[in-house]
Amino acid sequence: MSLQQQFNKFEEKIKLTWSDDKLKTIREKDESIRSDIRDAFKEKGYPVKDFFQQGSYATKTTIVPLNDDYDIDVGVVIDNENAPEDPVEVKKTLRDILVARNFKEPKIKMPCVTAQYLKSGEKHFHLDYPVYKKQNNNYFLAVGKEYSNDEQKSWEESDPKGLLEWLKNPINSLEEIEIAQYRRIIKYLKRWRDFKFSDEERKKVYSIGLAVMVGETFIESITTDGDISDIDSLKETINAMLPKYFTFTSNDSQGNPQYEIKVNLPKQPYRDIFTKHGKTVGTIIQKRLTNLKDKLATVIEESSLKKQCEILANDVFGDDFPIPDNDSSDNKKFKEAGFVASPQGA
Repeated sequence: MSLQQQFNKFEEKIKLTWSDDKLKTIREKDESIRSDIRDAFKEKGYPVKDFFQQGSYATKTTIVPLNDDYDIDVGVVIDNENAPEDPVEVKKTLRDILVARNFKEPKIKMPCVTAQYLKSGEKHFHLDYPVYKKQNNNYFLAVGKEYSNDEQKSWEESDPKGLLEWLKNPINSLEEIEIAQYRRIIKYLKRWRDFKFSDEERKKVYSIGLAVMVGETFIESITTDGDISDIDSLKETINAMLPKYFTFTSNDSQGNPQYEIKVNLPKQPYRDIFTKHGKTVGTIIQKRLTNLKDKLATVIEESSLKKQCEILANDVFGDDFPIPDNDSSDNKKFKEAGFVASPQGA
């Protein structure tokens, strides 16, 4: 048994796919809601031309949520010729559908319509529905809240499908074994985020932000013989992230350095993902990523597999990271001449 085998078991435990049995009820509700959207949009005069799954289900980087609140992102597409001038009109129609289905307080946010589904009074899943109009092969996102003024509302040029393709293979040159490691690194960081950040903090450490950061700085750790080390890949990728996305701004009154985070989307509209919270969460994320990098370095230097796994379970990922019963297993890490560790797309 090796540390990589423990990482493999961990990934197997936390990963989640759209076809997973856990999501059977959610898939059924999603299809039912899509049917209602089709009917209501057709009645309003802007029939749905397409639905497409966005987010981590589409890019195969979804993990089982620690709080049992599953996240569903579905893009809704209408034709440009049928789209109303006011983008919020379409979002109101969608909001009203969710109200009629007794979702808890559906909201029209700037980029989407969102709603929370409760099961026995507990959060079970929440939905995000961005709405797009399509003109030829170009997409435009309906931006605006219910009471936004005209200056705050727009059909914003966007490339949601291009973003999904980028996230699947950031520089279009990764081989399958490298793509698999890249996806695992994203999953590990998501679980670290869920384990190490409070509920309020976690809301501002966006999954799309973590995914783009990994995509632009990913450093593989695979030997020429195909041996894999996820812990080395994770540590070196974080090491590449820190100087790229975090900018020192000042010291606080106690002399502690403060940082701003900025991560731009790699596709239209190229906006800063953390634009609203970059200055408020930048320091928190920077410090915890630095601590994570240092903790991984400690694990790498530890010779006992059991102690390595205990550190990862207790201080990094939580109870889902497996700890062996004893240290009778072989825990040699590869560092031979055939080692490959190269930055991707930095």
